Amino acid sequence: MLLGRAYDQIRNSICYPKANVKICATHAGVTVGEDGATHQMLEDLGLMRGLPNMCVMCTSDDTQTKWAVEEISKINGPVYLRLCRLASPVIYEEGQKFEIGKGVQIGEGTDATVIATGVVVQEAIKAKEELENQGINIRVIDMHTIKPIDKDLIIKCAKETKKIITIEDHSIIGGLGSAVCEVLSENYPKEVTRIGVNDTFGKSGKAEELLEYFGLTSKNIIEKIKE
Repeated sequence: MLLGRAYDQIRNSICYPKANVKICATHAGVTVGEDGATHQMLEDLGLMRGLPNMCVMCTSDDTQTKWAVEEISKINGPVYLRLCRLASPVIYEEGQKFEIGKGVQIGEGTDATVIATGVVVQEAIKAKEELENQGINIRVIDMHTIKPIDKDLIIKCAKETKKIITIEDHSIIGGLGSAVCEVLSENYPKEVTRIGVNDTFGKSGKAEELLEYFGLTSKNIIEKIKE
């Protein structure tokens, strides 16, 4: 909720003068859990993405988070880094190479591309592994930087795969899904299926149960791919 209470200060005192300020915030997404709707910020990526000069990032595991914290310290300007409160499995090995503004492609499947960010990257990887056992090959894109987004990779995947699906622990309005749709509508028009919280507030509950309730799991990804 940091952004909601300080949006005017972030806009006018940080982004407008392009101040060298880094905002690293938790309590975003339904995975905040039992604290409920008042603490589950589902519009933060959209708010920050709309601000000039702001770099927006959302990491998926411990390795990537440590890299991001180190790298944003080298940037002279505003950065919003969304951190996950929920304990999540390690996806990447120590020393993995990342680059701000460049998504990470996992797999070479051509049946679909699942573009994910943050805590639900692990769900996309689970879906990939389950579908491989069924003869369906997809690729996963870990889009850790929402702004500037990796336009080239999005267009490449749209050309090479049959379906594009986005998933995020965020409202389907204004976040990753919207950013991907903007890129494709202007460069390579293609239908995009967005998985996220459907224009509603969150609820109180255990993080894992809320992911299931809002359809932010590997099960829902698989269903969308098979439709």
